[in-house]
Amino acid sequence: MSILYENLIFDAVDENGKVYFFEKTPITNGYKLTLKKETLSGIEKLYILPTLSKVNAGEEGYYVSSRNLDMTGDIQTFFKPRKDVKFIYNRPIQSVYFIKKPDFSCLVRIKRDRQYFLETIVKDNVYTFTPLYVFTDNPEDVYAPNSTNYTDVVLEVIFFDKGTDYNVGATTERELRLDRNEITTLSDKCKRPAVEYAKNYPLIRIRMGWKPSPSPVLHQTLETEPEMHVACDFNRVCDIADELKRQGVDGAELQLVGWNISGHDGRYPQIFPADPRLGGNDGLKKCIDYVKSLGYKISTHTNLIDATEIADVFTWDDIGVMRNGSYHQAGLYSGGLSYRVCPIKQLKNNRRDLPYLATFGEDGLHFTDVISISLPDPCYSKDHPCSTEDGIKLINQIMGETSDLFGGFSSEGCCDYALKYLDYGLYTSFGEGFKKLDIPVLDNYVPFYEVTYHGILMYNPLADTVNYPIKHKKFQLDLVMRGGRPSYYIFSKFRTGGESNWMGEIDLLATTDDDLRFTVSQVKKGLEEYKKLRDKQTLFIIDYKIFDDGIHVAYYSDGSFIAGNYSESVGMFNGKKIPPFGYIIG
Repeated sequence: MSILYENLIFDAVDENGKVYFFEKTPITNGYKLTLKKETLSGIEKLYILPTLSKVNAGEEGYYVSSRNLDMTGDIQTFFKPRKDVKFIYNRPIQSVYFIKKPDFSCLVRIKRDRQYFLETIVKDNVYTFTPLYVFTDNPEDVYAPNSTNYTDVVLEVIFFDKGTDYNVGATTERELRLDRNEITTLSDKCKRPAVEYAKNYPLIRIRMGWKPSPSPVLHQTLETEPEMHVACDFNRVCDIADELKRQGVDGAELQLVGWNISGHDGRYPQIFPADPRLGGNDGLKKCIDYVKSLGYKISTHTNLIDATEIADVFTWDDIGVMRNGSYHQAGLYSGGLSYRVCPIKQLKNNRRDLPYLATFGEDGLHFTDVISISLPDPCYSKDHPCSTEDGIKLINQIMGETSDLFGGFSSEGCCDYALKYLDYGLYTSFGEGFKKLDIPVLDNYVPFYEVTYHGILMYNPLADTVNYPIKHKKFQLDLVMRGGRPSYYIFSKFRTGGESNWMGEIDLLATTDDDLRFTVSQVKKGLEEYKKLRDKQTLFIIDYKIFDDGIHVAYYSDGSFIAGNYSESVGMFNGKKIPPFGYIIG
């Protein structure tokens, strides 16, 4: 280890300015850092490694910090002179960040065992970047650690030579996790037929039925339950499959959403019977058999995290408990007020319902909603306490068992703790689907996540790239440059009362035959383009370059590249012209 790195200060600072020093244990090219839990008593806030990140404005380098769900990429912040500013956010997708300073670069890896914030501060043209742990006695703060059950603060810092860029940090993170058997390559996952098929063909999600969302009835009963809107019954799903065949779409995975009793988010965690207004259990079985008979794959959407009082399996014993002893209520959806199910109980419910669902014969990547999109919430129930760290283990157990039942697993998000068993994620982030963030320390959005994990799982890059052929050409290019799997959503718009439809306000439909023909034509259009790109799914992205003229280049592990033009004018790369929002493969 270089003397430079040995002499670096690895500290943490509390809200009063008191400094704590990490214990250092050498590892390959860096250190494991530990701050013992006994040190944390009485602390309200802890700022992690401020000295390591400290740098003066005007010096060469940058930070790259992980996106959260409302960001269109990972944040790159250059050390340029700027006004005093503080930017803070929580729930990052990845538990790593990258620092490039004049003398060295490093990757900081944070143990995934608690919620934390990320904070960038510029004060008098001095930059610092810190993970922020909040230890509070506020009983309403469901994300705070239990003050009687602290765990050690553990990180790793991996060092690189000066000048090393974030791409090396991303590839190092991937290699470390593969070496430690924390993740699995997509090539290995493709040994299962459902995953191999998904690699080659698009996903078509079909929202079949839903009640008003958010619901005007908070505590629903069978007598007060609002009527469900039927958008697409099981017979109409068969029509969609017929039209795919008629137009020569040679492969697709159809995924049924809102097929369950009372439709999407209607009575979770109850899913059976399949809603009679859609055709009931018999209709579900016939639909699955028919879609498979045409050579397509089919899967279903279920949900473990949300519980509504109208469900016939609802029990308060399933619900997570907050630190003040109240039940954890989070969200207002089609079924009324939704309560968060403790991860321990999610596993129990999964084992109760999914073996029976598997008997209906679906053969695609089963979709369990939400489960991989953010860290599991801690539960403070005296009967079933569950820490965030325990929740992560349970969620992975759920994903593994579900994959064993169906041959593959998919979910809504792509958090790094869930990637050993996750085959496909519906989006790596919502992007601007809900709101456009003002990020005063944002200089570039960079695909740090995609460089790390392309070739580990399939994903759709953003909520805006769902139904990408009918979206702006920028989003079409995003899908290509970030290595996405084409993903479609028939009836993606379902929110009522002015609520955001985070996948966009333009939609694909199947209400009329004309709607259906147009929708399938867009699926076919995307598939024909994807055939030129799909073999790259099992490759790693080893480098991603962004040039000042708007040209982006993704370099793959087999020596190939894709160059895209994000400018409004014709661009050039390797002597070839690239039209605005177009791309070339080399």
